[in-house]
Amino acid sequence: MISKSGHFTLHLALQYKCVALCLFGMICISSSAISADIAAINTVKTVTPSSQILTQVSNVHPVVGEQVVLRFELLVNGFFNGGTEFDLPSMSSARLSQASSFAINGSRTSAGQALSSQIWELYLYPEHKGVIEVPSLRFKIKYMDSSSGESKTATLMSDAIALYAYIPASLKNAEQYIVSESVLIEDQWSVSQPSYNVGDVIKRRIKISVANLPAMNIPRILITSADGVNVTALEAKLTDNNNRGENSAILSQELHYIVEDGGRFIVGGEEIMWWEPDFGLHRLNFAEIELNVAGSSTGREWVLFALVTSTATLLILPGLKRLVLPIRVKLTKALLAGNWREFINLLYLRGDKLSAPAIIKPSLPLPASVEEHKKHQLISELFRACFNSVAENNSNPFKPKEGEKLSIIEALRYLIK
Repeated sequence: MISKSGHFTLHLALQYKCVALCLFGMICISSSAISADIAAINTVKTVTPSSQILTQVSNVHPVVGEQVVLRFELLVNGFFNGGTEFDLPSMSSARLSQASSFAINGSRTSAGQALSSQIWELYLYPEHKGVIEVPSLRFKIKYMDSSSGESKTATLMSDAIALYAYIPASLKNAEQYIVSESVLIEDQWSVSQPSYNVGDVIKRRIKISVANLPAMNIPRILITSADGVNVTALEAKLTDNNNRGENSAILSQELHYIVEDGGRFIVGGEEIMWWEPDFGLHRLNFAEIELNVAGSSTGREWVLFALVTSTATLLILPGLKRLVLPIRVKLTKALLAGNWREFINLLYLRGDKLSAPAIIKPSLPLPASVEEHKKHQLISELFRACFNSVAENNSNPFKPKEGEKLSIIEALRYLIK
C-alpha cells in the first residue's frame, strides 16, 4: 500500500520525465534545422559560376630573351555569342605580343558541368633580368547563359603574374645570343674557284631558323672581313610561321664580298651562341672559306693617286692664277726669262708705283749714296737699251758684249735686291 507522500513523489517523477522528453524533442528538431541549413550552404558553394577565367604560365623563371607563354582560358555556362575584347598592358622590362588574332575554342567539364571554353595565348619575352610583373588583364565577353537562357555580358579579370628572368653565367659576357628549343643555320657561297682577281664579287646567303621565337628577335650576325676584302650586307628578310600552335621563324640575308687586293684571305666562320632551355649553351659556326687572289691593287692605287692629284691641281690652279706675286718674284722671273722690258717696267713699278716706264725720267734723290748712284746708272742704261727707237722691234735689245755677260747679270741681280 502506497502512502500519499509516495503518490506525490511518483507524480513529480513523471512530470520531470515529460519535461526531459520535451527538451530532447526540441533539441532534435533544432539539430535537424541546423543540418538542413548547413547542407543548403554547401550546395550553394558547389554551384559553378556562369563565367570564370583560368590563368596559366609556362615558365616563371625564364632566361632573358626566352619565350614565355601566358594562357588565359575563359569559361561560360552556355556558349559565346560575341567578340571578346582585351588590351595588352605596356611593360618596360619585357615585350608582350598576341600569339594569334583568333581564340582556341573548345569545352571542358567542371564539377560535373559542361562549359564552353575560349583560350587566348600571349607571348612574353623578357628584355632585362630581375622581377617582371604582368598586371591583371580585363576580358570583356558576350555569351548565352544556359541556366537563364539570356544573353549576357561579363568582365573577367585574370590573375596578376610575377616572373623572375635571369642570365646564365655562361652568357654574361655574350653580346648577343638566341634562346630557343631549336636553332639551325645554313650557309651558301657562290661557285668557288681556285683563284680570284681584284674586282671579283663573291655572293653568300645565310639562313637562321629558330623555334618558338619571332623573326625580329633573331640577332643580326656581325660580319667581319680581312683587309683587302670589302663586305656589303643586303637587308635581312624576316619570315614568321605558325602551324597548329607551333611557331617558327627564319632570318635570311645575302652578302657580297668585293675583292680589293691580292693575297690570301679567310672569310666567314662567324659564331652563334645558342641557349637551349633544357640543355644549356651551344656554339654554332658558319662555313669558313679561303680566297686566293692573284695580282694586287698597286696599279689601282696609282690611278687613284693620280686622280686625286689631278683633282687637287684643278682646284688649286684657279687660285694660283688669281694670286698676285710680289714684285721681287716677278723681277726674278723676268730676269731668268730675259724679258728686259718687263724687267725695266717692274723696276720702275717698284720704285714709283707706276706702269708707264717710257715716260718716267729717272731721278736720283739727294743726297745719294754710292750704291744708289750705281743702281741709278744701271737703270738708265737698261731704259735706253729697251725703249729707244732701235729697240722697238728688237725682242732682245740688251745684248752685252763678250766678256760682259756675267757682270751684267750680276748687275741685274743687284738691282733686284
